[in-house]
Amino acid sequence: MTDSDLRLGLLQVEMRGTERPAIDDSKTAPVANSGRDAPTPTLKILLVEDNPGDAMLIRFALAEVRGHRFLITPCASLADAIAHLGDGFDVALLDLSLPDSEGLATLTSLQQAAPDLPVVILTGQSDTSLAAQALEVGAQDYLFKGEDSGWAVARAIRYAITRMSSLKEHRALLARMTEEVATARAMQLDLLPNDERTLQALVTQGFMLESLFEPSSGIGGDLWGCAPIGLTKMGFFVFDFAGHGIGAALNVFRLHTLIRNETDWFADPAEMLYRINEHLAPLLAPGQYATIFLCCIDTAANSMVWSAAGAPPPILVDGRHMETLDTRGLPLGLHSGTKYVNRQVPFPPGTGLFLYSDGFSEARDRDGAMIGEFRMMELAGRIAAEGGGSRLERLRDFFLDTTLPPFEDDLTALWITRPLALERI
Repeated sequence: MTDSDLRLGLLQVEMRGTERPAIDDSKTAPVANSGRDAPTPTLKILLVEDNPGDAMLIRFALAEVRGHRFLITPCASLADAIAHLGDGFDVALLDLSLPDSEGLATLTSLQQAAPDLPVVILTGQSDTSLAAQALEVGAQDYLFKGEDSGWAVARAIRYAITRMSSLKEHRALLARMTEEVATARAMQLDLLPNDERTLQALVTQGFMLESLFEPSSGIGGDLWGCAPIGLTKMGFFVFDFAGHGIGAALNVFRLHTLIRNETDWFADPAEMLYRINEHLAPLLAPGQYATIFLCCIDTAANSMVWSAAGAPPPILVDGRHMETLDTRGLPLGLHSGTKYVNRQVPFPPGTGLFLYSDGFSEARDRDGAMIGEFRMMELAGRIAAEGGGSRLERLRDFFLDTTLPPFEDDLTALWITRPLALERI
């Protein structure tokens, strides 16, 4: 006996039963089985199929499933199906070839009308590629017309409902995470210097400060900051935690708190880094660390003292003279007991300092070559020579023109200048 004979014989048996399913296409009709097992909750099915024979086969396939109850609403067109969506359904069984719609457009139209409705595609053996495309577009499963048993149809329905439920949970989780990232980003931006005392000190001591801060993933592992030290000194720092995202951002808050707790030591950057590292090293998991450049500029002595822990070398710009500063030192958080070294250079009016994170130097241009520290120095010289306007806006424009977005790392930069008196006017 062939599969079709078995199916036809089954249909004859169900037609003789006392609880045979209704097969008219005009009204919603229940499909149930008279088994003695406790019935499960009724599943409401939207059956969108314009071929009465195929629709009948689906009905009788479901009738052979014992212990389940299905309430079927038949529709022969997409418009009719959309009109019935207000009745509320657990799943849709959808033929992609309807009188008023054809192909994947049928699925996308139904999805637009009911985004959370699980969809099982009804297809013929010759349309397997189209069915596969439908899964990529967002259908939960597909069935071959006339070839699947009642249990196969029921299993596809249950799978579709479960998969859509998981998808909805994933969407809800993603929405919550997006909201939390936005909140964390706002909190991270609040760490940047914006208090009146710091801003007034920058003006009083004669500094001009430009900054750029663009985390690669909403929140990141970079941060910069500054703080006045007495009446004639200003401390600056830029640090970068290994990694990106929430884990790195949490470490940013840790390090920022430690820096704020040690601001009295800004005039001695090496001692400050030592003290911060002693607190930080026991807190971090293996593989977590931060590079940092920390300096103190004394406007009365016209000098700058700095210490560093593996940060990209800043660029000192004094008129036409440029030099990179030594940033050798073990990154913070790797080992307790690490000692750091102070270094010093003159910093009279007319001097500038360009600090940047490795998101710039390690970016790749459109030819795949790394930008590197030498090109960063060339770029700084070009920007300094041009004068006028925002230096860091020109830096950002250069990267947009030269590299391929999206940037894979956080981008942080500072341009600190002590302008001549004429320039300030």
